[in-house]
Amino acid sequence: MAGDDESFLADLTDFLNSLQPPTELQTHDGIAIEATALQLDNDQLLAESEALLASCDGSTSTASQVSIPRDHQSADAEGFKALEDQRRELRNKQAAKRRRKYHNKLKNERQTLQEQELTLSEELSELQRTRRKKTKLLQVKRVLDPVWEAIAARQMEGRSVAEEQQKRLKSAVASRQKVIREVGEMMRQQLCGVHSPQMCGANSTTDANLRQLDADDIALFEDYLQDIDTVYAQTDEAFRGSGLEENPRTSYKVGPVRRRDGDVEFLESLDVLLVQHDFEQTCNAMWRAMVHVHRRQDRQQYRGVTDPDNTIAVKLRIPCPRDSGEPVDMLVHLVTRRYVEAGRVVIVWRAMTEGDDEFSGMHSDEFGWCVIRPNERKSTLPTVMATFARFVPMTVATHFEDKAHVDQFAKFVVTSGEEDGAEISRMMEALLLDDPVRTESTLQRV
Repeated sequence: MAGDDESFLADLTDFLNSLQPPTELQTHDGIAIEATALQLDNDQLLAESEALLASCDGSTSTASQVSIPRDHQSADAEGFKALEDQRRELRNKQAAKRRRKYHNKLKNERQTLQEQELTLSEELSELQRTRRKKTKLLQVKRVLDPVWEAIAARQMEGRSVAEEQQKRLKSAVASRQKVIREVGEMMRQQLCGVHSPQMCGANSTTDANLRQLDADDIALFEDYLQDIDTVYAQTDEAFRGSGLEENPRTSYKVGPVRRRDGDVEFLESLDVLLVQHDFEQTCNAMWRAMVHVHRRQDRQQYRGVTDPDNTIAVKLRIPCPRDSGEPVDMLVHLVTRRYVEAGRVVIVWRAMTEGDDEFSGMHSDEFGWCVIRPNERKSTLPTVMATFARFVPMTVATHFEDKAHVDQFAKFVVTSGEEDGAEISRMMEALLLDDPVRTESTLQRV
């Protein structure tokens, strides 16, 4: 079969060589015809190949039924091989493209992750720095909090002390102003002759101190003036029972202390003051202060005393503040006398305080002794002034069963006496500091 094919091709080649060369038109037409014929042959070849493949059952025994030229089989195999190569090359190109695309995707993702890593690392570093700062601040705060609390406590304490000192200074300024006004008034009275009413003429007749007293007031004053010498005779006995030190080293105060003698209950207080001025100056200033305080225009003076230079008898009304804030008046009758001895001056007083309004029917009998003497110790405080007072609260009526009410009245009486004593002490100090030379000796022994 192969030999027939080779002989056929050889005959065809000789036939073609024997033909004359075609013209240009014929050449073009022949080429077209040959292309058409070749296309037809190819189509026929494909049709035959398909028929052959369809009829083939996979066995080599059927090859004798269909006669296919070996050249055609070789061409088909090469075509299939080329097609497979193309397909393989295309698949390789597509795979390479996919790999490049996936590689680029991984590369982009890696770059994105690296950028995120840098960003998160910076955020983490910032958070760690912030945390370290907060931790450090907390540690510093734990250390400094007690310090600041201590500083705040000291400042608060200092502020409280400053406010308290400011209150005391304001009170001292107000008291000093009052003393200055009273000293000025006393000086004017001395210039007018306050101890000799005849020298003041018309001014004395218009003075509120010269108002007429009731008959009951006069009788009470006469009774107290007769008893005042008896009170003076009890001076040493009173101080022996008061607990007064023989030679005190410093000023001090005791009481008021509640005591009882049988059925009688009373209050006692002791006040010892060491004065830096000499004995005579202190005595004169003390008496002048008492005279001025008890002869003010708001007090009625009893003029029937036999020794006006050493005796004071006055009637006064004192407002005492209650717990509710409203004042209650206390009516006081007071008799004071000065006794000048060798080496000391004794001032004694007797007073009766009567309650008003809700305290009507209550009264208090008061006895007081003040001894001024030189200090036996060699000290920069050459004068000792000791004051001892006894208050005996009593009730005229029998309906006062509330002991707290009676105690409140007794408290008012003691407070008013202490306020009078404090005012006299301020006046005495002002007189000693204002013009110590003018406290010339006016002491006459009894």
